Amino acid sequence: MAKEARLGTDPLQWIQDSRQNESEFSTQSVLSKQSISSNQDISSKQSVPSNQSVHQNPQNGGTRRNPRVITTASQEGLPDGWIRATFIVQEHQLAQIKALAYWERKQIKEVITEALSAYLAGRQVEPLPEHRG
Repeated sequence: MAKEARLGTDPLQWIQDSRQNESEFSTQSVLSKQSISSNQDISSKQSVPSNQSVHQNPQNGGTRRNPRVITTASQEGLPDGWIRATFIVQEHQLAQIKALAYWERKQIKEVITEALSAYLAGRQVEPLPEHRG
């Protein structure tokens, strides 16, 4: 008595190739389509230096009327005026910040912003001197 293969020999047989035409998805084809669409809208776009990217898709969707020029990777995905930074803090202070954020139903960055604003309020801070390299 031989066993019959119930599902066939290829367990991935049910997966179908979703690509319609290889040439449609080739790099050259995609680049030519992009250049055609960019040539049509070239008069309405602003030029941006090549070493800087423009923040086109803010978190709330859409594009901005005055695109923000991103100068560092730490600004990617953040609202205007914000930058991503890493600091070393004492463990007990971090625990207190997290507890405050939890009990006040705030984000940790909101608690940090409030603490820094309170610390800097009323202080005269001179700008840093220019770096000579």
